Amino acid sequence: MSENAFRIAKVEAIPLEIPFSPFGKDGGPAHEFAGNRWNALSTLLVRVETEAGHVGWGDGFSYNCLRPLKAVVEDMIAPAVIGRDARDIRAISEDLQRGMHLWGRYGITIFGLSGLDIALWDIKGKAAGRPLSALLGGARRTTVPGYASLFRYGDPDVVAERAQAALEDGYTILKLHETTTEPLARVRELAGAETPVTVDTNCPWTPQQARDAIAAMKPYDPYWIEEPLFPPEDFQALAALQRDTGVRLAAGENACTAMEFGQMMRAGAVSFVQPSATKVGGITEFAKVVTLAGHYGVGVMPHSPYFGPGYVASLHLLASVVPTGWLERFYLSVEASLYGGLIDPDKQGNFAVPDGPGLGVEPDADVIRDYRVKNLD
Repeated sequence: MSENAFRIAKVEAIPLEIPFSPFGKDGGPAHEFAGNRWNALSTLLVRVETEAGHVGWGDGFSYNCLRPLKAVVEDMIAPAVIGRDARDIRAISEDLQRGMHLWGRYGITIFGLSGLDIALWDIKGKAAGRPLSALLGGARRTTVPGYASLFRYGDPDVVAERAQAALEDGYTILKLHETTTEPLARVRELAGAETPVTVDTNCPWTPQQARDAIAAMKPYDPYWIEEPLFPPEDFQALAALQRDTGVRLAAGENACTAMEFGQMMRAGAVSFVQPSATKVGGITEFAKVVTLAGHYGVGVMPHSPYFGPGYVASLHLLASVVPTGWLERFYLSVEASLYGGLIDPDKQGNFAVPDGPGLGVEPDADVIRDYRVKNLD
């Protein structure tokens, strides 16, 4: 096959909005997210095609930021990669990070690069006829345990009801998004002492507020407390908090690139790092974070509350380079799935890892057609 066959010919940004309910199939009121009503999952697919017609799919983190992320992909990334060899993934990642640093090293710029990177790995796997997990060193398991990542409800009765529903669905690990003690106490009582229950607080507190809140939660044995401080990049304060409270801390969904994760781990800030394939810089950067975590003796628990190609990439990463990690699965009902039942656990709360070439599964063209956002610009 001609070397030109792998030259990138087209990069397309495809915005989707798929309605969801965090209250199960019976529905409920919409959530608020960053001051906006949130009742649909935003997904910006990144479709890359080579001159010979090889196609790869990725996505960048895009909850409530579809329009600017689409502009990043179309106006900043696509012109820089047309004509490049799609298999030269690591060089493309470094070149674009260097070339685009003027627009910011973190946030939406890196989200766009994440989508591109995942799509390029999909192409590489398809061209080799091997699944992504094989390219990353080989799958060490065919299913991965998942945890039900509940929304923030505020009401302890609602939290307990949703946690009970998740346990009945087969989940053996739970995550709460709460900032008070009573929901954790209720869930600990119904789940029992052996069920890991984690608490994601989403960066609400000063160091002293966090000390007080964690002291109140500690008797209910949270497996970890996630992102207790604002700003989340104050790694020295996070390290002091973990040391002083004796509770495992986790962070990383708001971190981009291995550089920021390295700073976090050198500070001794966390027991678990949480790189997100759609936010950190894609699979390439994720793998660097895993290497650093091994050096510093820190666990890896990927951030993965999404349902596009980044979700599938997370399955492969958990099967290969993070064989002891868990998959985060937003505990919600979606109106449609790009990947059918792949987003659902089995009766033991485990998720199947695709074994086809590349990501191993193609997004549903009908779902893309039906939920594509028109007139976004």
